This record gives sequence, C-alpha cells and structure tokens, in this order.
Amino acid sequence: MKTIITCILAGTLVFLGSCVSESSVDPLQELTNSQQQKQIQKSELTLSDEEFYALVQSIPSPLQVSALMEALGLPYDETYTVKTDNVDGYGNWFAQATNMGIYGADMGYANVYGEMKKSLDYLGAIRKLADELKVGQFFDIATIKEMAENSDDIDALTNASQINFQKMNDYLQKQNRGKVSVAMILGGWVEGLYLSTIASKNDPDNEILREQVAEQKLSIESISMLLSLYSSDEYFKSFLTTFSKLTVAFENIKMIYHEGEIKQYEDANGNLVVEDSSSTEIIVTNSDVDNIYKVVLDLRKQLVNAK
Repeated sequence: MKTIITCILAGTLVFLGSCVSESSVDPLQELTNSQQQKQIQKSELTLSDEEFYALVQSIPSPLQVSALMEALGLPYDETYTVKTDNVDGYGNWFAQATNMGIYGADMGYANVYGEMKKSLDYLGAIRKLADELKVGQFFDIATIKEMAENSDDIDALTNASQINFQKMNDYLQKQNRGKVSVAMILGGWVEGLYLSTIASKNDPDNEILREQVAEQKLSIESISMLLSLYSSDEYFKSFLTTFSKLTVAFENIKMIYHEGEIKQYEDANGNLVVEDSSSTEIIVTNSDVDNIYKVVLDLRKQLVNAK
C-alpha cells in the first residue's frame, strides 16, 4: 500500500507534519465581523478535552474504508470521488469545513491507490479552504509531500495526525470556534460512509463490504452527540434533518454479541496471553445497504452543493 499523505482521524481531516507558526496577532482579527458572528459559539454541552477526543476517536476513519477496498483488490474508481471544481464556490464556514473533510477522505482514497496527482489536487483545494477558515498555518504542503514520499511508517504518521488535530482543535476551541472542527468531522464521516456504501452496492455479493457498511451503525450515536454540541446552529440543524433519516435507515441492521470463553495462559517466553472467543454477528442485507446509500447520497449532495 502506498504511504498515506493524510490521515483522517475519526472522519476529520488531519494533516501530517504541519508547522504551526507563532504569532502575536489575535487570530480572531483575521476574521471579518460577519465571520466572527457566524463562527463563534460556545458548545451547548460541557465536555472535557478527554471526553471530546474519546468521542472523536470512536468514529472510524474513512481511510479504513479505502484500505479495505484496496486490500480486497477493488480497482480505484474516480467516479466515486468529488471533484474540486467548486472549491471557490463555498462561501460559508460550514460548507468550507465539511468539504475539507470530504476532500480529505477522497484524497486518502486516491493516495491508497497511488494516485499521487489526484491526491495533490485535493491537497491544493483543501489548503484554499483552510486559508478561508484561517487555519492554513496547520497545512504545510511541502512537508506533507516529503513525508508521504519518504515514510513508510503508517502508525507514526497516524500518531502525528492525531497530535496535529488536537493542536488545530485546541486553537479553534480557544476562539469558541469548535464547531468548525466538528463540521470537518461530519464531512469526512459522510464521505467515508458514501465510499463504503457505493462499493458494496457495486459488489453486492461481497459480505465483507456489506458488514463494513453495517458497522457504521456504531458511529450514529457519536455523530449525534457531536451535533448536539451546537444544536442551535442553523447549519447543524439542516444537517440533522437529513441525518435523522440515516438513523432510521440503520435501524434494520442487527449486531448480536455472542459471549465466549476468556482464556489466559503464558506463552513459551513467559508472556501473558489472553484469548477471547466472543464474537459479534452482523445481520445486514443488500436492501439495507441500498436504503443507507440513498440517504447518505442525499446528505452528501447537501454538503457538496452548498454555497
């Protein structure tokens, strides 16, 4: 697998190797009065930093979908992804942030398959949106490209991305702009779910892809919690209207836990080994996937076609 340029932490666009510049200028002065009025909002629920990051990490990364598709031998399909032609047309912060998440998911998909030119096209579009949101200092394109070409340690890159997301989110939280980073998470999650459903629809006999879609049911509660942090925001309300239909579409999927036996023993080197034979049975049909696909397609269009 090609080295990943970017890691999406729990659906959020998170870039690697960023260089955050220190400045004595108040970052809020970079926003117009209108931008400040629309972006600045305190969370309506109180979560500690630990609780927030635990919530974010409970949402699967879109890269998991891309990596699975590549591992199953599925060909790269450019028609699955969003074009960046409309990058200059996103005039509000929610459209900019959610489409950063979408572009990031598609960039990861392209890079998993070694489509470097497409990956860099997405990176350029993302940088434009980041500059509009005044978080461009977190996106050092030259460093990211160098790391992508010279590093094969995916775990190290993932860890770096997690640290960088925390830096960016903390930066936004201090300005009471935390809903910007939440919107990035929403966009990345929607695109990851879209990729998994369209791949499953196009390969209906593949049980692994079908179960990949079903497992996203576990994310619904986490996404709902994120939405509740800023439930009075007009953009979050609009997102929630369609998202509620997605919640209904997942209702038929069953995940049945079968408790097994837990064994503990020492191996030949004296190390403690724990074996758990518990398992989870997933009941999902192609009809379930079709229903989820229809709703997530509408949700994706709502984000991509925003102005």
